[in-house]
Amino acid sequence: MTRGGSRVNPGPTPDPTAFRRERPADKESWTKLPAEGRKGNAPAWPLSKWREMEKSKPADEQDVAAARRIDDRELAIWRQIWKTPQATQWDRLMWKHDVAMYVRMMVGGETGNMKAAQEARFWSDRLGLTPPSMLRNRWKIVADELGEKRQAAKVAAKVPSSRDRFHVVRSGVGG
Repeated sequence: MTRGGSRVNPGPTPDPTAFRRERPADKESWTKLPAEGRKGNAPAWPLSKWREMEKSKPADEQDVAAARRIDDRELAIWRQIWKTPQATQWDRLMWKHDVAMYVRMMVGGETGNMKAAQEARFWSDRLGLTPPSMLRNRWKIVADELGEKRQAAKVAAKVPSSRDRFHVVRSGVGG
């Protein structure tokens, strides 16, 4: 049996497909995230750059090239992560700094810092990037049904009808 204080997320995560989930009020509490993700550019990077922090060190301890690589990696992940469906909610909730901390810890974990990797795992759960955290946040990724119907109509319009495929064949007999 587990011991200790209170847990961050006690109890089972909600199941959107559970039998008892057919209540209208419950359906309204789920936030639908667009499967195509967030549109537009990523916001400006809100944290200090490693290059700037490196300048504050004594000259013999500076590694500007490594700091530049870290900055570039952070910005690449930053731009990529703001295209996810969850990013639509980060905008609404103004979680820009939280997402930046996740990116910084993720890059730190990539460089071998296990404490940063552990923190990145914590942040990914908080930001709704894992399936259980999406359930806890009551976020559901849904396809753009109207867009899919438009696409299906375009495809259907390109397929010739049976009448269009019908050809009169003339025979050379009797004529």
